[in-house]
Amino acid sequence: MTITMAAALLGAAAVVAAPCVQAAPAAGESAGAEGVRTRAPVAIWPRGVPDLQGWPGKLAVPVTEEARGGQVPGDRTLWNVTVPTYQAFLPPPGKATGSAVIIAPGGGFRLLAIEHEGSFVAQWLAARGIAAFVLKYRLIQTPPGETNEAMRARVNATIKPGEGGIPGVADGLETLRLLRSRAAEYGIDPQRIGVVGFSAGGHVAGMMALAKKPEDRPNFAGLIYGMPFVSPLPALPPANLPYPPGTPKEPWLQPPATPAPGRLPPLFMASAQDDVVVQLGFRAFYDKLYETGYRPEMHLYQRGGHGFGAKPLGGTTDHWMDEFLWWIEGEGLTAAR
Repeated sequence: MTITMAAALLGAAAVVAAPCVQAAPAAGESAGAEGVRTRAPVAIWPRGVPDLQGWPGKLAVPVTEEARGGQVPGDRTLWNVTVPTYQAFLPPPGKATGSAVIIAPGGGFRLLAIEHEGSFVAQWLAARGIAAFVLKYRLIQTPPGETNEAMRARVNATIKPGEGGIPGVADGLETLRLLRSRAAEYGIDPQRIGVVGFSAGGHVAGMMALAKKPEDRPNFAGLIYGMPFVSPLPALPPANLPYPPGTPKEPWLQPPATPAPGRLPPLFMASAQDDVVVQLGFRAFYDKLYETGYRPEMHLYQRGGHGFGAKPLGGTTDHWMDEFLWWIEGEGLTAAR
């Protein structure tokens, strides 16, 4: 199945393009399906990838990045990523809204589902006016000959939940910083750059949204069957200021809440209810957000399992990208400024 066919099966969403500065063509830029312009990957750390002292995901022997699968479109995965990059997928001329999304594929911090949770999603968003940047972040390293099953067992036995994603979060935050500094080059608004992550990539996106300094956070975030995997969950900043003394206790009598300084960016969450991998933790994270005063956009599909990404399954999960795009529009992130 081609990217174009996958996008068609997932449904089209009409976007009213907001006036913005169109990114100028770059050397090596190629135009693909639906006029989306793809650029060569860009190194996130051109002066050298920072070493993470004591990180248990690094092996004592050098490893080589490897692509596996690919016989079926959407099935290609990457392993042993040690040099992180981002790749730009830019809207066709005249369709750019100025908004942008960093895409963090999943894969348990062991691999990256770089197509059906990466380039396929980027192609779809860019065709509808949202510039997309696929993040190829660093992974837990695999020695030669180790199978996926053996690696999963080793990782589960030796690395704490979320610990495998430490370099990925650093790569995501640096990508966000770079894109804000290069916004004019890509024709995007530096204050309309979000992130969407899948499974382990949801950890990357979630931890980016929870960055200590509000100015380091993305402007919006999508968590697709993934969330911060650390335990206990980090403390959440309050969503709203306390009501003044004398305010009625009954919610229906209270005035609208006043957003608190430093609150988290708007959040979109989507998962299938038959996802036995993350469903309990996913719901728990939503509940904690709700208790703290946040109201994320939440979609719990009847079925779809774990890892549906851009794979057409014939159910309602086929339309999560439409709903994500509608939500971005509803947050005013594609409107003219």
